[in-house]
Amino acid sequence: MTKTESAQLACEKVLNGIEDDTITTTSALLQCLKIARLLNDVDAIIWLQYEYGGYPKDKDGVHVPTEVWNVGYKNGRGFIDKKGKCIFTELASELEKKVEAEKNAVNNFTTKGASVSGDYAAVAVNNLTASVTMSTRNIVDDIGLTEKKLSVLKSRYYDYALKKQIEISFGNVATTVFSEYRTRVENEFSKLSKEILLKLQAIEDKIGSDNPELYSQALTTCRRLFEETAKELFEKYFPGYKEKKYKTKSGKEIDVSGEHYKNKLSAVIEKLEDKSPSKSMVGSNVIYLLDWMDNLTDLQCKGVHHEVTRQDATRCIIQTYICLGDILSLQDE
Repeated sequence: MTKTESAQLACEKVLNGIEDDTITTTSALLQCLKIARLLNDVDAIIWLQYEYGGYPKDKDGVHVPTEVWNVGYKNGRGFIDKKGKCIFTELASELEKKVEAEKNAVNNFTTKGASVSGDYAAVAVNNLTASVTMSTRNIVDDIGLTEKKLSVLKSRYYDYALKKQIEISFGNVATTVFSEYRTRVENEFSKLSKEILLKLQAIEDKIGSDNPELYSQALTTCRRLFEETAKELFEKYFPGYKEKKYKTKSGKEIDVSGEHYKNKLSAVIEKLEDKSPSKSMVGSNVIYLLDWMDNLTDLQCKGVHHEVTRQDATRCIIQTYICLGDILSLQDE
């Protein structure tokens, strides 16, 4: 079982347990901490460790440090009283034990079995009854307040598990969709030359690395992949084309000579789309991606964008795969 699958199972335990009232708040908390650990959710791990181990105090032993206080406040522990904004710091386990103890105490407050006599018996009974009633009311009120705090915590844990379940489910759907798309276009990729396929493999090797320099190289490889594909497809669909310019359907002339691979791709896509029975946005998507890659490279060269991140490289690779797949798929329509 993968970490993601284990996290999804933990999400189900929290959600079903709270909905069916078969799980304690403390158990739900521990499952949420497990989810955060499995998904490497650092912020949630910090928050949930405070929830389980306690919110630390300053050296004075009274006040909670500001950064810790903020974590508690934004995660449901905040309230406002006469002093202003505050947080309650009792742990879920402490609150659960408190409720149990107070419910037992309520059962012990009773006038049943009490016996008084004498001239002031009636007064004594009335005083005893009033005392029991007041004590019971105070405990019941305290139980209500404690259970309210527990409900707040339980709600936060439920919300966290639900949020992560949705994220995991969406990720699984996205993975499935991309996997199906990849299967569909792999046959098209297999029709490319060996050199292009080697570049495609090189991209995947780079994104799997933790070396930031390789992310920049991945961007360069993506661009070269488009260059090679443009050259190969242009020669295929415009064999023996000697003209420097190509006139598009809109009447605009574009330079398809030399290294003008964007224009070559535009010409190829226009020709393929003319044959396609369905309208498509392939051309616009490809040009947008290529412009985005060029802009990122320019910023990097100028020192504005000092390095390409893994997120940049991943986005580039995914969109390259999709755009090239769309171009190649047009050949069969």
